[in-house]
Amino acid sequence: TLAKTSGYEDGERIYYYRLKALLGFINELNEDYADECKEIQKTKNKKIESKLKAKLEEINKKTEVDLILVTDPECYISMGGTLYDEFVSLYPGSRYIESIDFDMLQFIMSKHPGTINPVIEFYKRYPETTYLSSLVNMVLKALGNPKIELKGHAEELTEMIQNFCNKYHTSAEYYRLFRCKGENVNLRDSAGTHGQITGKLNKGEFVIQLERSMDSVQIGDVRDYWYRVVSVSGSRGWVFGKFLERIEPMTKNLVSEDEGFTIDEHFSEWIDSHTPKGWQHMYPGFEEAISFTKLKDIHIVKLDSGEKGGLYKKTGSFQNMVCKVKGRLLSGNVILAGVVGYGGLAAVITLLPEEIDVCGYKIPYATTQWHEYELRSEGKTLSLFIDGELVARKINTKKHDLLKSSGIYILVCNGKAQAEIEYIRIK
Repeated sequence: TLAKTSGYEDGERIYYYRLKALLGFINELNEDYADECKEIQKTKNKKIESKLKAKLEEINKKTEVDLILVTDPECYISMGGTLYDEFVSLYPGSRYIESIDFDMLQFIMSKHPGTINPVIEFYKRYPETTYLSSLVNMVLKALGNPKIELKGHAEELTEMIQNFCNKYHTSAEYYRLFRCKGENVNLRDSAGTHGQITGKLNKGEFVIQLERSMDSVQIGDVRDYWYRVVSVSGSRGWVFGKFLERIEPMTKNLVSEDEGFTIDEHFSEWIDSHTPKGWQHMYPGFEEAISFTKLKDIHIVKLDSGEKGGLYKKTGSFQNMVCKVKGRLLSGNVILAGVVGYGGLAAVITLLPEEIDVCGYKIPYATTQWHEYELRSEGKTLSLFIDGELVARKINTKKHDLLKSSGIYILVCNGKAQAEIEYIRIK
């Protein structure tokens, strides 16, 4: 096949995109044959099952894949694993494996929403995963099922939640996560001291909020809400808010590492509703592609382009440079940030759906989630850090077709695209 006769990197990429395409095809097949799968699951109709298996076998012969029909406990179409096993054996340690494993996890969770075991196994395999936010969301969604079993996962869940709080403490999900601050705190079967005791919370134990009482109440000298929670050890019940506290983010970075930025732009001042102070538009006539929204004390710059857009700041050249930018992609392809220096050489972060491109070096990534991307120059090469973790080194800087003059560029696109930035910092 083409993958086996191509060079190493080309072959690796061919396998990756073939697996992505196969997973997409399987999702389409499950939609097309949803009625048949429901009938097989409900009535155990062997005639329909045989007919569907014959159809899959026909597809397998034509496309050289190994689609299978799973019938217990749920009925759905899946892949047997031959192509995945080939990929992993030919390219052990490939940077694409985690991306494929995450796609498979999403598929598994859509078919088995009553368990978090696949999420825990994924986290154990990839403790520094870039999909952490998605994993926590999967757990929160699964906990809506009162029969979900958490026992045996307390250690992994505690670590996962703490890491999530470290990185995403401004997210909506963060405000559903608490730590018990009392000793042997009672859990009750209803909101109020009259409820029957269903369990206990230990001091320091992490809990996840499932529900909050409509009104706050006064108990002793404290007025607070009642929260229906589930602990990481699996205990469920209502607890008075007095005994809960937010989980404090723990950071590895020293304060001194965050000092000394020549440019520390948080977009707090705007000339008009489309132009932050000190910046100019790359494309006159397309100013409306840029706007901003305010979340508490944070200004978020928004790109919503139907054709083109982008912002530019003229600066001197940086010989040794650190650039930090926090942002996310919503749709399309966007240059999140670019710094052009001596000789027109550019350090550029481009976000694509599920992929990052740094000066032509591509990495599978969850680009629609908020991340802090950091580029550090080392002579004519770059290192890429994401949320403080080293992801790639020795990336060559190069000239960029769109970014020609020395300076800083953000949210640049040619075509339909949407993206957001919270800040950019350069030294």
